Amino acid sequence: MATSPACASVNGNATFDFSSAIVVPATSANLGCAFDCAALALNLYLRLRIAPPRRSGLEISYRGPEPERVPLDDSNLVARAIHRVAAHARAEVPHARIEIDSEIPVGVGLGSSAAAIVAGVLAGARLCAIQLEAPEILRLAADIEGHPDNIAAAVHGGFVVSARCEESGEVLAFKAEMPDDVEIAAVIPALPMPTAHARAVLPAAYNRADAVHNLQRTALFVAAMFSGRFDLQREFFRDRLHQPFRSALIPGLDRCLNLSHPDLLGVFLSGAGSSVLAFSRRNTAGIAELLVEEFRRAGLAACAHFLKAENRGARDCVASAALTA
Repeated sequence: MATSPACASVNGNATFDFSSAIVVPATSANLGCAFDCAALALNLYLRLRIAPPRRSGLEISYRGPEPERVPLDDSNLVARAIHRVAAHARAEVPHARIEIDSEIPVGVGLGSSAAAIVAGVLAGARLCAIQLEAPEILRLAADIEGHPDNIAAAVHGGFVVSARCEESGEVLAFKAEMPDDVEIAAVIPALPMPTAHARAVLPAAYNRADAVHNLQRTALFVAAMFSGRFDLQREFFRDRLHQPFRSALIPGLDRCLNLSHPDLLGVFLSGAGSSVLAFSRRNTAGIAELLVEEFRRAGLAACAHFLKAENRGARDCVASAALTA
């Protein structure tokens, strides 16, 4: 199984200047029961550096996982976010070379899109010489992402619950820090899962019993996190709104979600998938091996990354500013 070290580039780019970088963490949304309500920041990072332009417009370069999935033109999410900030500032789109160095796998539910958008918003603010407060960053980023959960966790770090106001577009978010002793195994099968595809399998309506089931567990989960007790239990992560339907798209997912291990605190589909995350305080490697084996039995190769929660959010190293809740 492969591991991914925190705060280190997985693609060996030793020449990247981290001292001037914008840094944004990966995120995992939904966390089982909290569908479209919550997300957790993780210690994998997208780093962005702004360099002098060599031509007019925005020049995008990318080093990181799955480069074939990352466009380098104006459809790139970083570029779109810079354009959005320029429009917000009523400024011309700046000329710049944008160098992206990322550790975040693309298309597997670990928040690569949200990280790119937040990094682009911060880069746009720097290029347009404007200062954006956290609420403005959230709103501008959510305009592009379409939903606030991953965005809010990427901006603030930690465990974040969020909602977007229907009339104003403002994103409301509250953060709790995750304890250091909770370990996270992220098991990624060799099956990318476009969010649009994963959302298409969800029903248009749910029955009352299923809605109440998730509301109860989300309330318990959030209460445990914000109380400071962090008494995580398997029951918190049981879901009826999205995981049962997405199991049809990801071979082995149902068995992973029903995995039994005495040290397992919770297991869930990360975002829209295909990654599965497991919380534990010990025997994390053994739990990861069991999840990898479940995917293997279903015909999918898988690898594991051993992670921690990232309680710091997005930050601009030039401004020496971390955004806090």
